[in-house]
Amino acid sequence: MRNPYVSIFSTQNLTEKINELSTLWELFVTNSFSENLSVQMRQSVLDSWNRCQTAGVNPTQQQTNSALAEDDLKQILKESELYQVAKPIIDDFFAKLSGTGYLATLTDQNGRILYLKGDHQVLSEAEKMNFSLGMDWSEQAAGTNAIGTSIATGTPIQIFSAEHFCQGCHPWTCSSAPITHPFTKEIIGAIDFTGLRGSAQPHTLGIAISIADVIEKQLNQIYFKFHQYLTESFFKAINRWKTEQVLILNPSFFVVQKSEKLVNAFSLLEGTNLLDHSDFLPLKKEFIKLSTSPNYHFTNKNIAINDFHVVMIERIILMGRVAGYILIFQEQKKKILSSPFTFSNEAPWNQVIGKSEVFLQSLYKCYKAALSNVPILLLGESGTGKEKIAKTIHNASPRADKPFIAINAGAIPKELIGSELFGYESGTFTGAAKGGKKGKFEEADGGTLFLDEIGEMPLDLQVHLLRVLQEKEVTRLGGSKAISVNTRIIAATNKNLYKLCKQGLFREDLFFRLNVVTVNIPRLNERKEDLPLLTDYFLKQFAKKYEKDALSVSNDVLSYFLEYSWPGNIRELQNVLEHAVIFSAFSKIELADLPSYLLENRSSISSEPPALPLLAAEERKVLVRLLEETRGNLSAVAKKMNIARSTLYRKLKKYQLS
Repeated sequence: MRNPYVSIFSTQNLTEKINELSTLWELFVTNSFSENLSVQMRQSVLDSWNRCQTAGVNPTQQQTNSALAEDDLKQILKESELYQVAKPIIDDFFAKLSGTGYLATLTDQNGRILYLKGDHQVLSEAEKMNFSLGMDWSEQAAGTNAIGTSIATGTPIQIFSAEHFCQGCHPWTCSSAPITHPFTKEIIGAIDFTGLRGSAQPHTLGIAISIADVIEKQLNQIYFKFHQYLTESFFKAINRWKTEQVLILNPSFFVVQKSEKLVNAFSLLEGTNLLDHSDFLPLKKEFIKLSTSPNYHFTNKNIAINDFHVVMIERIILMGRVAGYILIFQEQKKKILSSPFTFSNEAPWNQVIGKSEVFLQSLYKCYKAALSNVPILLLGESGTGKEKIAKTIHNASPRADKPFIAINAGAIPKELIGSELFGYESGTFTGAAKGGKKGKFEEADGGTLFLDEIGEMPLDLQVHLLRVLQEKEVTRLGGSKAISVNTRIIAATNKNLYKLCKQGLFREDLFFRLNVVTVNIPRLNERKEDLPLLTDYFLKQFAKKYEKDALSVSNDVLSYFLEYSWPGNIRELQNVLEHAVIFSAFSKIELADLPSYLLENRSSISSEPPALPLLAAEERKVLVRLLEETRGNLSAVAKKMNIARSTLYRKLKKYQLS
């Protein structure tokens, strides 16, 4: 199979190729082509022609238009990192290209020419179609051409003669490769080689790809140093600002590192452009001032972003350049109710254990939403009690006397989820029950269906779930009859559904349908004032279960519980206490009664650290905290630190951590 990105594979019979393409171009622009035109042309070129036609580009156009005034171009070149990196690379290469009849061109992500180098005679010819500095060579402005089409498709491409959509470009051939940002992976420009069609060569596209690769590697080296420094700055900041939330941005205001609370509150992914994030619009003016005015400093202006107050924004400087920005946020504490009435004393809410403010804030949202019929999405780590809260919402709703059905999408084999949710008709598959079977939607009719681990649901079944939410009816597998259902959905996940949507693993339309009311269930580590209440609750349960007298925990145990990070949340606390009740010989639980892994964890990460430089000491503190939170799960620690496991092993050895 021939390379679909290359137009010219041989310099022989160029005239014949030119005539053939001219005929095909005339058939297309006069709408005289037949259905088999795609057989005679490269699909990428035909797709580009269709885009140009839809955009209203004039095929008889002889020149493109100006995009940048001289002063604007100078300002862009002064600020463009791409230009600063690419110019010496192009200059060095062009010394070897001189005399070949080609022009070397660098454009920005919009197809505007930033740099142009070539033989004077060829430059003069190119100026006739406005192929010069500051000109716009996007598809929308200049039709199909290597620069605009490579940017539009994100792939390298060679365009020869009448493959250009605009007639003024037909005497030319060009080869272009896009240049991507090493961090965001977005297209930031293109490298192009253009010459008259008589000098067409198949290898020019390979040259463009090679030069683009050299530029990207050079950018990557720069960004690696900066990214590493920004990551180190993050570790240092989260140890300095222990109760605040930290956000690290690169010089273009893309997210590099972030505290977990900010991730949950704003669906922040690595690589998110904060300038385009609607929640952060109040900071846009500050960002612009910080990036354009070297002497400008952010002072506390009482700017609030949702539930967070902006404490500080500062530049991070490396080697005399702005490497990025650090933002410190302080979470604002809100009163749940202004009256002395406390909803949590009401049944069934009084069955949910917890009095901490952060937990009651989440519970209050559930309390307000319970009386409605809208879907509720519970977000939180495994073991935080999402099913318990979902059941309480059901019991507080008008559906309390109807079924509450729970299903865990992550615990059922993927091939069985469809039949479990939607049911099946008799004979649908081998082993199917005679007469068919109701699905969970039908079983929960009139009541509530709790879909735990909704992020694990296969894509092909998500469309069926969406249809049920929209149409209020379900069709069993193997059937054709629509069955009306009146089922309220409460979904839960410990995953970032927004991130899964961007990765193509979860349907955006389903996400927005489920995301009517979203409640973040806090980790046990965030509500430690509830630990004594929860401990007492579980001890009473297990004392009754194992027929023991009233139990309590010693001060040492309670102190350790308050220090421990509880990566398994309430479920882990429940299991720890059940173990302690079983093995305790007395009415008071002591440290020796706890599971061995807790005691080993306590000793292994509390040893005296070696003498270290400041930055290394800060990194060790972060490692210790993450080891506690993940209970020694090295894969999870490596993921949170954005490093390879092999790197983590070296750091553990370096810092004498077991």
